[in-house]
Amino acid sequence: MGWNASVFVVVRTVLAAGGVVVAVVLALRIAVLVLEPRLAFYPVREYFETPAAAGLPFEDVFLRTGDGVRIHGWFIPAAERARPRQPLTLLFFHGNAENIGGCLDLAALTRAAGHNLLLVDYRGYGESDGQPSEAGLYRDAEAALQHLMSRPDVDPSRVVVWGRSVGAAVAVFLAAGGEGRAHGGAVLDAGAPSPGPGAPPLAGLILESAFTSAPDLLKTGGHWLLYAAARFGTYRFDSAARMARVAAPLLVIHGTGDDIAPFILGRRLYELAPGKKEFVAIRDGGHNDLLPLHADELWGAVSRFLSSLP
Repeated sequence: MGWNASVFVVVRTVLAAGGVVVAVVLALRIAVLVLEPRLAFYPVREYFETPAAAGLPFEDVFLRTGDGVRIHGWFIPAAERARPRQPLTLLFFHGNAENIGGCLDLAALTRAAGHNLLLVDYRGYGESDGQPSEAGLYRDAEAALQHLMSRPDVDPSRVVVWGRSVGAAVAVFLAAGGEGRAHGGAVLDAGAPSPGPGAPPLAGLILESAFTSAPDLLKTGGHWLLYAAARFGTYRFDSAARMARVAAPLLVIHGTGDDIAPFILGRRLYELAPGKKEFVAIRDGGHNDLLPLHADELWGAVSRFLSSLP
């Protein structure tokens, strides 16, 4: 075999091997994209409790997102009391493997304290239609915020967004100004006017059991296989990249014993925030027990923060 023939064989072998690598990478990427929603989200449909069962007045709220998905929530008004101005309104985003039926202990606290509350289920959760995705959760959040901004019983300059776990990433997205057009167009609540560039900024932002990004969460938690697979996926929930754009006063609450979103990630996210901020560490608090087991510390911190807002 001549020199030219040998070179041809080597080149052909290299190209064949490269083709196999490309095919394997492509197959992995397709597999991850197909499995990503199932691995990332654990939608809960059935309600653990309803406001009616808990004795709370409420309004069923159905919103239409910019991509046409109908989502559901409960608006729970503040307890009636004499006040010189409209109350603060909290917009709460729950964590994964939850729905708004598990948020009514919080609703009782906010109502008694004189605050309005809107609880919203992401698409695929509770009575909301559709299937969850990262971009979809952001669209749901923008629809919820714009609904509040358009309500006559809500002061749009006194809206506080509170997110827990993955809901914290959704809350950061809103506080950073959103990216509606990056997801295929403006994200509007059907029938509601867009807040537009002159919309009031958020009055405050509360992050509970937050994390910097999904890859950081997997890496820090030691989930190396999922971390490697995530490199082929699209979900990032990259709150760290958005924190520089958060101008609202910030409260970050994190349990030191959190084994799902490690404490260091919540602290790191807090350190990236540029403005007025406060960090509250709840000793021995886990990821899912801050309200059930540490209500005095959690609600005490929230109450102080809310009372400090204009």
